[in-house]
Amino acid sequence: MSSFIGHSVAATTIYIATESSFKPLSIARRSNNNFKRFLWLFWLIVVASVPDLDYVVEVWQSGNNQGLRITHSILFSSIAPSLTLVILFSLGTRGKKLYLNALQLIMAGLSHLLLDLSVGVTPLPLLFPVVNIPFKLPFGILPSAGKIDLSNYYFYRNLKLEMGVLLPILCLVLLWSDRASRRSSIKYWMLAFISTLLLLCCGYFVSLNLALPR
Repeated sequence: MSSFIGHSVAATTIYIATESSFKPLSIARRSNNNFKRFLWLFWLIVVASVPDLDYVVEVWQSGNNQGLRITHSILFSSIAPSLTLVILFSLGTRGKKLYLNALQLIMAGLSHLLLDLSVGVTPLPLLFPVVNIPFKLPFGILPSAGKIDLSNYYFYRNLKLEMGVLLPILCLVLLWSDRASRRSSIKYWMLAFISTLLLLCCGYFVSLNLALPR
């Protein structure tokens, strides 16, 4: 499984990639707008992390469900996005704004499954309860999350390997976001050069993760 930090980075990347009017949060006149954007980003992170509730809710744990992590299914990952959309609709959100929120919510929910699949360790029952067949990739481009323990070497090692893949992707999306890419002070050749370095960095860490024992 991927770490909570990894799922948070994935949700943040989705937010930046889909918000054409993205601006870094700052102390500005529109402090209320900043707060709303921060709150929405926080909720996307929550949605992206919901499938890991089986760690704290005993009835959802694999030991009580024939060895299946039922929270790691497409259906379960769609519950929080669906409920959120119902609430947004009831509060009057319509049109393009509702479509954008729906896109962000769905992508955030499914990003959890994508990251955990990318670890290539624990089989996931993606189609539960329709089909109780777990899916697992024969390789892993991400490491599994190390046990959260400040004295655990593998916690730090695996977190570094995970961030080595995810942070360059976040930086790429931030670099090419609608607002940033229009800045006249940043030439496209410079953007291309930095992007190449980020891709090389990401590829390097992917190669390290592929070499880990599974």
